Amino acid sequence: MHEFVICHQRSNHIIAELARDAPAIDIDAKRSSVMNLDERIVSLLPSRARKLAGWLLRGSGSHRVDERLYLREGIEFLVRLAPYADFIGDIPYGVVLWDLQYRLNPWFPEISSGGEWERRDDGTSSMLRRASVIYVGTEEGRRQIEYFYQVPSNRIEVLSSPAPELALAAADVPPDSDVVRRLGVKGEYLFYPAQFWPHKNHVVVLEACRLIRQQTGWDLGVVFSGGDKGNRQHVDDYARRLGLAEKTLFTGFVEQAELIQLYKNAFCLVYPTFCGPEGLPPMEAFALGCPVVASAIPGASEQLGNAALLHPPTDEQALADAIISLRDAEVRNALVAAGRRHATRAHWDDYAKGIVASLDRFARIRRCWGAR
Repeated sequence: MHEFVICHQRSNHIIAELARDAPAIDIDAKRSSVMNLDERIVSLLPSRARKLAGWLLRGSGSHRVDERLYLREGIEFLVRLAPYADFIGDIPYGVVLWDLQYRLNPWFPEISSGGEWERRDDGTSSMLRRASVIYVGTEEGRRQIEYFYQVPSNRIEVLSSPAPELALAAADVPPDSDVVRRLGVKGEYLFYPAQFWPHKNHVVVLEACRLIRQQTGWDLGVVFSGGDKGNRQHVDDYARRLGLAEKTLFTGFVEQAELIQLYKNAFCLVYPTFCGPEGLPPMEAFALGCPVVASAIPGASEQLGNAALLHPPTDEQALADAIISLRDAEVRNALVAAGRRHATRAHWDDYAKGIVASLDRFARIRRCWGAR
């Protein structure tokens, strides 16, 4: 049997709320109790200066504050549910890895500019090579870790990512066109929920709409939701150059009920990202009965199966052809049915059981030494 404790930061309100009824360690509240004088001084500095000073302290060989806190609290193994490489310590750990796309697509500015590529590669290299177990969603993810970082296959667990609960719970909610009209949606539209990073490839959707209009006369709109990460103006300008400004809607972030209705009323979800394949929108769309057209990046066919139409992310004609094919009711209905089946193939209980099984196996190694 394993005893689980949620280690969380008070600033993460969602995790803090979940931790209210479970054994938990509030890192923010307890961190100061294990700090030495230098670390207390550093904690009072502005954010940027604090990062630099903290790096200098680590470079001198001192243990990270959080690690000392975990050791004091008797933590023997950490399961890190997000692949942030800011803690590499001497406590064994497992980590969930979403992708290694900075290795496959190193040219995007959000991945390469200002030393970002080097920071990612240095941190990920240490994180993966020291991990006791790595959790990925596909066999393609396993192959990439083995290839880029030479991690033995037996330290990599493939756990299929389930559809988000919010989408499964809303599967039978009826479409309500009034909700999307209030957002400014007019007529048939493609839906793409993604933050405005260059690698999200919003422009290929606009190019596909241009081709569809030229080749069929179909005046199909586009709804882009998500926050601006510096590339929205470029996408807006691109739409204007193609004469699609009036058919392109930018909603920003939307409420959960609005998101559900954007899926349910859309002609289809388009997901032409260059990076992945561990993306939530296709799984949400499957559960909500929205057809999916996605990019054929490595691992996509494994994650999405036969429930999505795939196209090369650089090929707007292939994207346009896939969208047009969904005007055939038989094709569309078959894809929606396949998506609903795919959304229920994996469950969060199974995901949790997979993590626990990996801990069971590692416990036979961890029993070889006592508390430190």
